[in-house]
Amino acid sequence: MSADRPARAVDIGVYGARAIPSTYSGYETFLTTLLPALADRGHQVTMYCRPGEADGEGPYRGVQREVLPAIPGKQFNTLSHGAVAAVQARRRRHDVLLVVNVANAPFCALNSRTGQPVVLNTDGQEWLRGKWGRVAKAWFKTSARLAKYGATGLIADCAAMADVYEREFGAESTVIPYCFPDIPFEPDPALLDRFGVKPGEFAIVGGRLNPENNIDTVVEAWAASSTDLPLLVLGAANYASPVQTRLDQLAGLDDRIHLAGHVHDRQEFLTILALASTYIHGHSVGGMNPSLVEAMGAGALVAALDTPFNRETMGATGRFFARDCHDVVKVVDELRATAASEQTALRTEASARARERFAIADVVGAYEDLLVDAASGRARRRLRHRTRWSAP
Repeated sequence: MSADRPARAVDIGVYGARAIPSTYSGYETFLTTLLPALADRGHQVTMYCRPGEADGEGPYRGVQREVLPAIPGKQFNTLSHGAVAAVQARRRRHDVLLVVNVANAPFCALNSRTGQPVVLNTDGQEWLRGKWGRVAKAWFKTSARLAKYGATGLIADCAAMADVYEREFGAESTVIPYCFPDIPFEPDPALLDRFGVKPGEFAIVGGRLNPENNIDTVVEAWAASSTDLPLLVLGAANYASPVQTRLDQLAGLDDRIHLAGHVHDRQEFLTILALASTYIHGHSVGGMNPSLVEAMGAGALVAALDTPFNRETMGATGRFFARDCHDVVKVVDELRATAASEQTALRTEASARARERFAIADVVGAYEDLLVDAASGRARRRLRHRTRWSAP
């Protein structure tokens, strides 16, 4: 559906993420863009937020926000909030629900089995993430198996992740990626003074400080190398992360490593990406990652971990390094050594790919079509759309 020809207006309830506005993770960053865009198209949108995460209740750019309780701590926060939100969303009788995080699949069943359509964004392979213990990983894997029974339709953020769900769980998904928000920004070199680096004379690696994002592995490879290029490390964790502990140790021994924490302002983040010599993307467990799309859109020169998800996102607009990161410095050095014209071409191609393949209007339109179709009741379960991002 186009923005100037809106679909039938529906009442959409949303749960599973922390809050909007937020740049905490892919879910929150994406929903901060998606939900106001759906509201702009005439839909009534309510997001159920977690306590201490939202900057207040009430509207945010046309989206109603309601804070519901959750048990603190990484193990129970998502599940407790999902259970409460599922009940509240059923009471509110939304036409359709958009739920994120596959851990909520059992709660989706409460809604769908009582006649309330649910579209579930399953995101990545949470059962492989190193931050979770044995019980949490088992919950995620079981939830992934149950997802096709608990939701009217599933969303995968790339064709490679849709293939994982079909191959491992016999579940069909609609492929809709994250979008590039295309925030206007003017790269201001003065911003870098705060981080102790100079334009074009540093590499950057970033993300949540979870083991599967390989940030500490990249930094270890950097510390073991003879490169003279400073490495700016962005990111944070919402728990006592061993990755943070290791980064602190490495930075204390090597003045090439600069720890900068999380950058909340997206214009500043895009500026840093644009001014870096190279952006290093180490995310490993899929699917596609919004920070990679943002780096491409900012015109960064990208070196990414070699996974099907990263290859699908980047195409031929960057370079790839091995899964164990042993050659990451070599790949970065090779990128630095390429002709300036080739570097410019890669940056331009990456930016164009982000803006064309992951355009806001196309992504919002695909979500709108799926949500409206689910709300119509034509398919109570196993709803799947073919999109421009589906595998051939």
